[in-house]
Amino acid sequence: MSIVLKSERLQKLMQKKAKIESDLARLEKAEKTAARKLDSRRKIVLGAAVMKAISQGRLTAEWAHQLVNAFASERDKSIFADFTFPTAENGNVDGVVSAQRE
Repeated sequence: MSIVLKSERLQKLMQKKAKIESDLARLEKAEKTAARKLDSRRKIVLGAAVMKAISQGRLTAEWAHQLVNAFASERDKSIFADFTFPTAENGNVDGVVSAQRE
């Protein structure tokens, strides 16, 4: 085999290697993205379930505030500062404040 043929073969193998590495990186990124989306969906569903349990009186709003204060970051705590959890008593069921007619 001549040096030119070895060089061409080496170049082709290097190109294949680069393509495989690129494909692998793309697949790893897609897998991480899918895992993040699933994690976000779980958090949304869990939050909705907690809010529904509060609105039905199965959990207390105080418990939810304590949970947020104990485990949320300072940045995340701030979004609950003026938040009122949905309850039948405050007319805020399913996170939507009902209009009060007088």
